[in-house]
Amino acid sequence: MKKLFLLFSIANTILLLFPTALMAQQTHVLEPSIMEVAYHEISGKYNDDYALRVGKSMSQYFSYHKLRDDSLSSNAQTSMIILQEMLDEANNRNDASKQRASGPDHGDYFYRSQANNTFDTYTSFMGQGYKITEPIPVQDWNIVTDSTRQILGFNCCMATTTFRGRQWTVYYTEDIPVPLGPWKLGGLPGLILFAEVKGFITIEASGIKTKSTSPVTFYNFLNKKYEAIQRDAYIKERSNPKAYPKNTIVIPQMEQQ
Repeated sequence: MKKLFLLFSIANTILLLFPTALMAQQTHVLEPSIMEVAYHEISGKYNDDYALRVGKSMSQYFSYHKLRDDSLSSNAQTSMIILQEMLDEANNRNDASKQRASGPDHGDYFYRSQANNTFDTYTSFMGQGYKITEPIPVQDWNIVTDSTRQILGFNCCMATTTFRGRQWTVYYTEDIPVPLGPWKLGGLPGLILFAEVKGFITIEASGIKTKSTSPVTFYNFLNKKYEAIQRDAYIKERSNPKAYPKNTIVIPQMEQQ
């Protein structure tokens, strides 16, 4: 119950410090999308479902479940749905059907701007919201032309890279000439439909939609304020064991360096 109380305390923390360094924006549309790709993530015992929305100059990547939680939590009545789910999870640890979606990047919203060459990550740690802005990450890919597979009916080629401390293997399709993929991955001559770090995470596309798509949207249902922080400083803070309450289960980060 201590862990559950901590979760509620974090969720309801109101950030009042550093007013000149904090940024808050309401939920608003950024631009229409031309495609939405659904991905399923598996990391150890954790599962999650993600969306990659692609517009002409911007794209975003986020957890469908995180979006649902934020939307429900923004209303006093519907927030009780989340509370009940958390209680059910805590009381039924051995029941897989009661476990809520989670994973290394579950709480993050990612926005890529091709026009500005910027990649923004909106994240939180111990109740504090953070915004990390960096140039669009670049991976040095090794394309393996003789290794292929079919995903969602598309012919895909394999590529590998070492990126920020992890060795990634991906499959991309030139049938969809969009140089994007899940999370921060991209830069190949086609859409990444599968990505894996062995022993850590597997991400695979589960569907693609090009009609009646939702727009690329900045989401902030809780009107959270975000403090600007450098990526390396954030990783250092998250990697400090002293930053966590005793007996906290810490999910490994996507980036190790």
